[in-house]
Amino acid sequence: MAPGSAAAIETRIVDITFAPQGLPAKNKREALSPQIAVWVEQPDGKFVADLFVTRAVGFFGIGNRPGQAMLKSDFRWPYARRPMALPIWAYHRGKQYGYVVMGGTCSKDYPPLPVPNNSCHLDFNSAPSDDDTTVAYHGPVSSTEPYFCSPSGHRTSQAGGVDVVTCASPFYGSKGWYAPGLTSPYPPRADLMALGGNDHPDVARFAADNDVAAISGATPPTGKLIDPIRWYVPDSLPDGNYVLWVEVNIENDFNAFWTAGKAVPEPHSEWDRLGVDSFGQPSIVYKVPLLIDHGGRRISTVGDYNGYGDWRGQSGTINPPDSSISSSGGSGSDRLQLMSDDSGSWRVKAALGVCQAQSCALPASPTSLDLSETTDATLTVKFAIPDGPPAASYEIRYRMGSPITDVDFVNASPAMPTNLGPPGTVVSTRITGLAPKSQYFVAVRPKNCCGQSGMLSTGSGQTSSATFTTLSGCFIATAAYGSELATEVDMLRRFRDQRLLKSPLGQVAVASYYALSPGLAVVLADSAPLRTWTRDLLNPLVRLAGAAMAANIP
Repeated sequence: MAPGSAAAIETRIVDITFAPQGLPAKNKREALSPQIAVWVEQPDGKFVADLFVTRAVGFFGIGNRPGQAMLKSDFRWPYARRPMALPIWAYHRGKQYGYVVMGGTCSKDYPPLPVPNNSCHLDFNSAPSDDDTTVAYHGPVSSTEPYFCSPSGHRTSQAGGVDVVTCASPFYGSKGWYAPGLTSPYPPRADLMALGGNDHPDVARFAADNDVAAISGATPPTGKLIDPIRWYVPDSLPDGNYVLWVEVNIENDFNAFWTAGKAVPEPHSEWDRLGVDSFGQPSIVYKVPLLIDHGGRRISTVGDYNGYGDWRGQSGTINPPDSSISSSGGSGSDRLQLMSDDSGSWRVKAALGVCQAQSCALPASPTSLDLSETTDATLTVKFAIPDGPPAASYEIRYRMGSPITDVDFVNASPAMPTNLGPPGTVVSTRITGLAPKSQYFVAVRPKNCCGQSGMLSTGSGQTSSATFTTLSGCFIATAAYGSELATEVDMLRRFRDQRLLKSPLGQVAVASYYALSPGLAVVLADSAPLRTWTRDLLNPLVRLAGAAMAANIP
């Protein structure tokens, strides 16, 4: 070292990599991709640090949301908590959060008191609208939904060779509230930044209560090695032996022992057709021994899984490996691909190294941020690697409707990271599953070798118009319930198509409705009291339509 030169700063880093398999796609649904958590403990089980958790669990809160756990599921399903998603991670962290149940501003008691004492409106089966046992008829406790879809469906397509799954229409759903006296080991969702008119005040606490949003990331693509998950080991952590844990789960991962059909029936039989039975094999977990010190590069790997989690997610118990868990075809213990290289055969690799820099100067923000390349469901983020203090990684987050700042960066949805390169290199990543004809704001934040973040680079892009076929009619019902895919609207539409339009008298009634309803719908759209009054009038009709459909009455 030259006289007078500054000593290089050394930061211990651990890069973790693996290749998620996913299941053979039957219908291109994201539920066939894995949920993953990565964390570090001491050998005695004391929790050290969260490193990564897929955003469905860590950011969108599917482990702790409205609706009882054993209801059916689907891609972007808005209801039914999933405590079985990553139970080993959830319980090993040793934290508890408020327990989210169905409800809104009218909810006062849990469990719901007998009907006469419950303040929430009743559906046509005399159940309160904050009933936690169903996916249907939650209008009085619902508000505009920024991410999840209506239970009545979603669409699938491809854009540029990437599977795109998105909501076909805006959804109006219950965000829930904290049930008094109950807790969950899973965080609530972190993306709700404002209250809707029917939301319970507890919703305003969800984002602040979620302490893993910052390390949540998009679900890695299947079939290839992920870009390494990097842990900047704190200077305060002493050298010594540690354990790296990786838990993996996939819905619909059935085999001869763990079979389908365990979901409870939907109490409203007319909606029992929605969703799929998702409860197959439980989560599996890998343990990688880590020796963390300043001794230079060191590789640790593991090829065999350590055990599997609680099928119902009611504890952090680790069951030892047995023959009930599959071991091939991307199922069970094969959810992470078996890789071979100079380090041998492995499913999880952890590489300890040292990141050296002359200083911890904050990295330069990316330049030439380009968000112009879009489809109706995707947005491509492009930027140039800048000159100046280098970044060791870039974090990318996005959301619809409002710009992202340093203060609320972690409350925006995480996107897949990009590759790095020398200054001037243009890198890109694609964000999928977006709403059509909507403005999205994007922020890119660089992080240096010392684990410190630089200034944001921000911009916005507009998705194009949707390419799917617009559903027809039901103007008044759509205005009253807030969405063309609201469950009540879908019931009335099916009754129209399958019953009314098959009789001359019914055809006359439908024609008269279409002559009058568009103008009335415009008036309803601008008046919340009128929408409430109209829903009260329509609910008996929805009940009659549902009963007729269930009984197959012509």
